[in-house]
Amino acid sequence: MGIHGVATTGARTGRVDPLLADRVVEALLLVGLPVAHGGHGPGVHLLATDGGDGGPDTDRWPVTLRWICSPRLEGAAAVAGADARSPWSRTRQVVADSMETALAELLPALGVSATRADADGPTLVGPGSSDAPAGAGAGSSPAGSAAAGGEIEIEVHPAVAAAVRRGAALAGLPLARGPRTSGVAFAACGPAAGTTDGQAAAADGEAAAVVDVAWQPSHQLPGEPLVATAVREAMHHAVGTALAACGLRTSWHRPADSAPHLHVTDH
Repeated sequence: MGIHGVATTGARTGRVDPLLADRVVEALLLVGLPVAHGGHGPGVHLLATDGGDGGPDTDRWPVTLRWICSPRLEGAAAVAGADARSPWSRTRQVVADSMETALAELLPALGVSATRADADGPTLVGPGSSDAPAGAGAGSSPAGSAAAGGEIEIEVHPAVAAAVRRGAALAGLPLARGPRTSGVAFAACGPAAGTTDGQAAAADGEAAAVVDVAWQPSHQLPGEPLVATAVREAMHHAVGTALAACGLRTSWHRPADSAPHLHVTDH
């Protein structure tokens, strides 16, 4: 293995520019995503792109990004193989697809050229710079926390919170355990449209068993609106898809006076 887990032997023999690898890793850390150094997940694994047999142009796209799920999910999917009766391979593929699509959507906002041409194809990274907003590099004002104060300050339904933690762990997603840590976080859940606070408080058990989930990036993420929006939208959709694949029920709450946010329940 080469720098930052880039494969340099076997089928993928190209050597990746370490400066490009550093740029990608820096962007991933700003988003709050773990890096699978040496291919040891969970996290984003950087690989030298395989251009053989009609593959991608390795000069234009020298790095391939893959999402590695938790060892439990990766191991179960490997054992199941092509068995269509097993949910493990399907779950792993849905989680990986959602995360790799998010990478292709958010990395350009951070100045890294990335693409995913096919729904089930790899996410590719090139040495060029994308048209990122001015000031999207180091030294920009940090973005605010995506979740209202972090998991430890939000009251949530304990059974659903435990289910979200299990689902995130299975997918390989980190959990934000405070206002300055990155990962899946519980956000403040306001009353549904058309209800008062009193009506919301008097809601039955079904309503009480719903939590708001958000992605909390690094507190060093640049605060430009285009950057923050790209990261928030890409990661929220990826988290929702990954949690649904891991057995939770997700839905989008779209209040008239605020941005859409993700509702999660375990039944």
